[in-house]
Amino acid sequence: MFSLPSLILIGVAYLLFLFGTAYLTERGVLPKKLVRHPLTHVLSIGVYASVWTFYGAFSLAKESGYSFFGSYFGPVLTFLLAPALLIPILRITRTYQLSSLPDLFAFRFRSGSVGTLTALISVFATLPMLSIQIQAVSDTLYILNDQFSADQISVGFCFIIALFSILFGARHASLRTNHRGLMVAMAVESVIKLSALLIIAGFAIFGILGGIGETGSFITQHPEIVEQLKTPVNSEAWRTLILAFFAATIVMPHTFHMLFTENSSDETLYKATWAMPLFLLLLACSVPPIIWASQSLNVGGDPQFIILNIGLMLDSSWLTVIAFIGGLSAASGIMIVATVALASMLQNHVILPLIPKPKTSRFYARLLWLRRILIMAMILGSYLFYRLIGNHFDLHQMGIVAIVAFLQFLPGLLVTLFWQHANRWGLLLGLISGMGIWLFSMLIPVLSASPLETLPFNINNSNWDHIAILSLLVNTAVMTIVSLFTPQSSEESQAAQACLMNALQKTNTTNLRASRISDFTEMLASRLGRKAAEREVQQALDSMNIHPDSIRPVDLLRLRAMLENNLSGLLGPVEAAALLEPIDRPADPMGVGFKASNVHLIENQLEDYQLQLTGLAAELDEMRRYHRLTLQKLPIGVCTLDTEGQVLFWNHEMERLTHILNEEVIGSALSSNSNPWSEVLEQFVDAPIDHQLGQKLIIDGHTHWFSLHKSILKERRDIGMVILLENDTDTKNMQDKLAHNERLASIGRFAAGVAHEIGNPVTGIACLAQNLKLETDNPYILETGDQIVDQTKRISRIVQSLVRFAHAGRPEADREQLPVSLAQCAEEAIHLLSLDSHGKHLQYINQIPDNLRIVGDPQQMHQVFVNLLQNASDASKNQDKIWLEAEETTETVILRVTDEGSGITDESKERLFEPFFTTKDPGQGTGLGLSLVYNIIEEHYGSIEILSPANNKQKKGTQVAITLPRLRWTEDPDRAR
Repeated sequence: MFSLPSLILIGVAYLLFLFGTAYLTERGVLPKKLVRHPLTHVLSIGVYASVWTFYGAFSLAKESGYSFFGSYFGPVLTFLLAPALLIPILRITRTYQLSSLPDLFAFRFRSGSVGTLTALISVFATLPMLSIQIQAVSDTLYILNDQFSADQISVGFCFIIALFSILFGARHASLRTNHRGLMVAMAVESVIKLSALLIIAGFAIFGILGGIGETGSFITQHPEIVEQLKTPVNSEAWRTLILAFFAATIVMPHTFHMLFTENSSDETLYKATWAMPLFLLLLACSVPPIIWASQSLNVGGDPQFIILNIGLMLDSSWLTVIAFIGGLSAASGIMIVATVALASMLQNHVILPLIPKPKTSRFYARLLWLRRILIMAMILGSYLFYRLIGNHFDLHQMGIVAIVAFLQFLPGLLVTLFWQHANRWGLLLGLISGMGIWLFSMLIPVLSASPLETLPFNINNSNWDHIAILSLLVNTAVMTIVSLFTPQSSEESQAAQACLMNALQKTNTTNLRASRISDFTEMLASRLGRKAAEREVQQALDSMNIHPDSIRPVDLLRLRAMLENNLSGLLGPVEAAALLEPIDRPADPMGVGFKASNVHLIENQLEDYQLQLTGLAAELDEMRRYHRLTLQKLPIGVCTLDTEGQVLFWNHEMERLTHILNEEVIGSALSSNSNPWSEVLEQFVDAPIDHQLGQKLIIDGHTHWFSLHKSILKERRDIGMVILLENDTDTKNMQDKLAHNERLASIGRFAAGVAHEIGNPVTGIACLAQNLKLETDNPYILETGDQIVDQTKRISRIVQSLVRFAHAGRPEADREQLPVSLAQCAEEAIHLLSLDSHGKHLQYINQIPDNLRIVGDPQQMHQVFVNLLQNASDASKNQDKIWLEAEETTETVILRVTDEGSGITDESKERLFEPFFTTKDPGQGTGLGLSLVYNIIEEHYGSIEILSPANNKQKKGTQVAITLPRLRWTEDPDRAR
């Protein structure tokens, strides 16, 4: 027998170790990699293994043989089916912030009554389960030291559990906030109880039975031991036990909490498909060797506490302490997690619907204190149940009572995932029917039985399995029949579709009264208080990564959904929906079905669910992606609007043409953007025409031309509009260029005729003026005659220029095409201009490579350089520089002439190549120089472009860029001059 101080020291040391583990985790001392590792969370799910599996399994094995494996095979089956059961539930609870089974059912059936009934049933079903944890600890300590009274032991244990639950399970207002300390503590407890059983089983085999070989010999010598375990198994009871534990593994408050509320990763459950069966297998395989060892030692006493009695009989303190700590960890784990989960259920589904929510700045603190009070109330209720009822029964008897009650949730759980036509009335009446049978057939007989009437319980001989199956069948039948003959509400139907296995999250199609963020804040402030409302709205915006100043109508829908999810984790789904109901507009009966405004929301969800789609759904999604990619890559702009004028689609070409990004415009009205395109598109949408050609738009000082087309999208009703935008700028420029060329050709033909008609009279005038020298000696008349001759020469030069212009662009058959050295032509032109003694003193910098050649007319190319350099000289000041540069590509030569002159205005650029257009002062130029250059370049199959200003910083200078075909070196370059 252990001394009182020793037991207190051992128990306190273990609980302090547990407290320390949770505290260090919460403080971030333990490595994050360890804390967040999926296997750590898998071990925390081991909270399932309560004193039923640690103590009760031994009693059940001695009474019913291998039937005790049913309590292990049930959960093993659950975890093996995790991809079909657990992971869909995890995704629902994670998406909609559901923290308990009542939350899940209340969300699925959109009913507060369903949540309340589920919460109350969970409490009544869990009380027997919690009472056997208290009973196990009390009986264990009493066995070790009878100086303790049952009241003292149970009160002390309950106090410590309440303290731990409050400190590490009720630190945040929302239960969806991960309690890392609690999770790690449960993982440590799982390791401790597994290690304890494995150590005791190992000691039983090697320390008591003498090893594996000796164990086999012992079994051979004592066949009655094997026969006892081979007690004929009642197949009906066996199947019912497996089914009950299969359901209980999911729906019990502590396992549901660790599986879904504290979990946020699918990876954890995928690892649990093999890790948890292995964990349970090790626990189950530890039972037979320990039983055999106890029989070899003739250990007496209560078979539930065989592992303790072995240590006491051998007078082995360390073995007894290991058994004691293992049992303490099994009991404390379920007590802590279950009370935290039950307190949340009662808060959200029983208390909050009955009392007004506090409109104070301490809203969250009030919720926390309410949950803490409920934790203490649950532990008090468990203690009272133990004192008044539970301590009169074996552990597995009370466990069976609790497990059958949890079995009643199985139909509701299955229809949540697999049958969307079940409704709230079917679930309510089904649960009431099944629980009524459980209440009158199992619980009331237990409550009314006196200690003297309690008989030993045998799982194979009792009729508990008939009661369990009957209650389950009645539950399922009532739910099915009522659901088939009663209608579903629209909200319930939408929630049912959202909960179906592999279903996509339903888009929020609610029409909102809110048009800005402050509407949400004001609405919540009237119910939660100003600070709490602002905090919830800001938290939702942060989760969405949206700035309040850039909110769009579609973002308001997302904000409403995010607020409902967050408030669901705080207050439960029913209360959350009720809080936000005032901000929703009544549903439009004509608007049921597809809404164009939901297109981008559906698209985003399909992207998130891509890997979950299989079969025809996956193929349809691939087709959708193909069509969307086709629209995105079209070389014309495409955008679609819904019936309210909000942008639903905006392809890459629209982004390129308008410089408005997809993210900036999707979900917004066209008028919400200050870009000049917004006004153009909005006017076109409102216009009574479907096509608008040649729309002119000036963007960043440049003129652009576009064509717009639109069409109404109809399918039984209007669902939106599609707009096409074509960039006609290049086509317009080409048309203008062709028109310009035609105009120049017309002017050339006119100039040729004018030159011919003017040439003859001018020649006559010159002859008459020259004859004046022979007819008179009057100096005044002679001077006048010389002036007349000079002017006629000027007229002749102009006429010759017109003739050259008229003939430019018409290659003559006898015109020789030779390799031309651009550097040499440039030097000759520079030399010619330098001969002008009255000209400006300029610096000509010729950087044209000597080996650069083109094929053309050397005289014409010489004329090009003379005209360009003359224009550059006229625009420059003394000592200015004029650069001549050239570069070659694979097929062309690019020639550039750049000056530092005053530049050319935008108005003049459009007319530079027109004959007789000049920017020089009157009498300083004919306006034919650049026209002649243009035609010569065209004749050589080249192009000319003028850039002004050439120096953007100083806003001056002009650069003329000429592109010509380069010489192919198959010709003899030595012929170049």
